[in-house]
Amino acid sequence: MRLVGLSAGLVLVATAAQADLTACNRTDAVQKLAIAYSDGSQWVSEGWWGLQPGECKLVLPGPLAQQHYYYTLSDDPGFAGEGYAFCVTSEPFTLPGADGDCAALGGEQRPFAHVDTGTTAENFTFEVTGPRAPVVKGEVEAPMIGVPDHAADMGGDEAAIAAFEPGTHGEPFTVLGLMQGCSAEGEVPDCTFYAEGWRWIAAADGVSNAAALAAMADLPVNAPVIVTGDMVSMGDITVDAAVSKIEPGEPDPWAGLRDAVQGDWVSAEDPKAALRVDGSEQTDIYDGEVLSVSVMTFADACPEGEPIGPVFFTQVMGGDPEDLFCYAVVEITPDRMELSYIGRGNTLVYRRP
Repeated sequence: MRLVGLSAGLVLVATAAQADLTACNRTDAVQKLAIAYSDGSQWVSEGWWGLQPGECKLVLPGPLAQQHYYYTLSDDPGFAGEGYAFCVTSEPFTLPGADGDCAALGGEQRPFAHVDTGTTAENFTFEVTGPRAPVVKGEVEAPMIGVPDHAADMGGDEAAIAAFEPGTHGEPFTVLGLMQGCSAEGEVPDCTFYAEGWRWIAAADGVSNAAALAAMADLPVNAPVIVTGDMVSMGDITVDAAVSKIEPGEPDPWAGLRDAVQGDWVSAEDPKAALRVDGSEQTDIYDGEVLSVSVMTFADACPEGEPIGPVFFTQVMGGDPEDLFCYAVVEITPDRMELSYIGRGNTLVYRRP
């Protein structure tokens, strides 16, 4: 299957007008537009704005508090979004909790596309333009379940300023990672993030950029972040890192699917078998006993395999980094997950406890 791209392209323009988010219709057809955004405590969707060809309308008064916003078009049957989904209704609406149960809100889930306003813009204009070629991601359809978890902004300029020269404390690196969390102990937290199938630990040992660690502590689980620093040591699949600076990462293309699998699951075949997903960590449990903790990585293909659709593969912490277990995501709903164990072919079904 192919991921169908937006039937209406997008041009982003930072404006010098009042501090607002504005949408402009540069197509030859009338467009009906809705937006979604985080208000700092929850996801909100609003609509609809009717846009005549060539018309611009203010859709959110500023100054803008977030970097990431989302939009959908209701009258375009080819609009497939970019892997994000929120609740809408057919009538004019404002829906707090737009990432939740759409039926309970009296609406339905719709695909949304992403608008990145940059890190400093207080006002922004995005232009819906003419058709463009489909976007293809490995010949598979990207997931469109749930919403991204990356709306939190990085705080403070000091977090983005390098604290030391590359190579000062070890081999230099720059990786795009996903936040796992930070300890609450001490004035400066120890932080863990996952990147390239590895667990990275940034210790508050006086070497890492304290402002960067503090900013990481404010980010939600699975927030994408670009981390620059030095690798101090490595073992099994864990890297001890000195963090020099951090920057906002690009939106996670698997954010919706990643969000959908979070939490506790119980095997439909054996109720003693369970697993727990927390961020990028999968814990396998049997009869209440923890068997293993693994790093979970989402992709459209197993390592060294052909694209087959949404998959995730796991690497057991403390095990051989070459031992990978890959699962195709057959179906996932709020209370049921069906997986296919690649290489063995057996189907695994889990339900919420």
